[in-house]
Amino acid sequence: MSTYKKLSWRHAYHYLTLSLLAILLTITATVAQAHESSTAYLNLNSVDSESQYAAQYELSLRDLALLIDIDPNQDRDVSWAEVKAQAPLIEALIASQVVLQSGGQPCQITAFEPLAINTRGGFNYLYTDFKLDCASSIDMLDYQILSGIDANHRLLLTEASDDTSLQVLSVGQHSLGSQADTSMLAMAFNFLKSGIHHLLIGWDHLLFLFVLLIPAVYVRKQKQLVAVTKPKSALLEVFWIATSFTLAHSITLSLAALQVVSIPAQIIESIIALSIAFAALNNLVPLLRVRAVYLAFIFGLIHGFGFANVLVDLPLATSARVLALLSFNIGIELGQLVFIAVVFPLALLLRHTQFYKWAIFYLGSLISIIIALWWFFERAFS
Repeated sequence: MSTYKKLSWRHAYHYLTLSLLAILLTITATVAQAHESSTAYLNLNSVDSESQYAAQYELSLRDLALLIDIDPNQDRDVSWAEVKAQAPLIEALIASQVVLQSGGQPCQITAFEPLAINTRGGFNYLYTDFKLDCASSIDMLDYQILSGIDANHRLLLTEASDDTSLQVLSVGQHSLGSQADTSMLAMAFNFLKSGIHHLLIGWDHLLFLFVLLIPAVYVRKQKQLVAVTKPKSALLEVFWIATSFTLAHSITLSLAALQVVSIPAQIIESIIALSIAFAALNNLVPLLRVRAVYLAFIFGLIHGFGFANVLVDLPLATSARVLALLSFNIGIELGQLVFIAVVFPLALLLRHTQFYKWAIFYLGSLISIIIALWWFFERAFS
């Protein structure tokens, strides 16, 4: 019986260590996939009759570059002339991958207006305006932009006739018109899911939480790391870290989403990267002798502006915007809880091991610094 118990604990130990290491490696392996939300916008407006529509579609130049070569000289500075030169390919791309249907038949694009470049949340977007001729009212959308390339891509669909209607759609086929649920409740649920999704694909936000959580199972005594003896104290520390981060990013998320404060996305994303590097460095060399809960609040204010990029410039009435904000924020909190529920119990169980101390705490913090600085230079100077 004793041998069986030893083997069971040994297997459990290996499973836990490998699980936590896998989390760290997953984050490490996605250095290039830093938190830059891939979002497109489509607005539909009925013209003259229920069978003719005007559509406006916007796709970020960063995403467009994954589909069409709009930077042939590879100088990473896409000019208007380079985009305009690819107008026929761009129009063909939209016609084939943004397919609106009526009664099972695809609508025909009758005319494209000249292309333009717009700015949303600090990022440059291709702006296209085209006319559609349909058999009757539109009831289906087959959206395939970035299919097989970016599973996190989202489309925000609005109708000019209804400033409270907004759908958050992924790649694939979707029912529209009378078949679609465009109620306020449906919109709230869409943004709840979008908030969860946004947090769990936001590698920079997850990495920030990671570097704040891993020291929660330690206390410093005479410059030495000592594992907490009672899990309750570590649990309380994590509770206050999560609460502080939530409070802080909720403040700035609300200010940005309601368009009270506006800061260029490039500046915000660069500072977010620096916040990760500083928090990780503070693990290794305590520069600020303050609890992680205070770092979570201070830097959480910056992360809130990053969360808001999804909600900025949405064509919504004030009431609908507030609802979208609340739902999105709740979704972020749920996503945050999911991440904590995965990482913290493993950290708690492994806190007495040398593996956790050296591979997760020290090496994990060092790798986090390297990743964060990579993101900073990529964002600040791109």
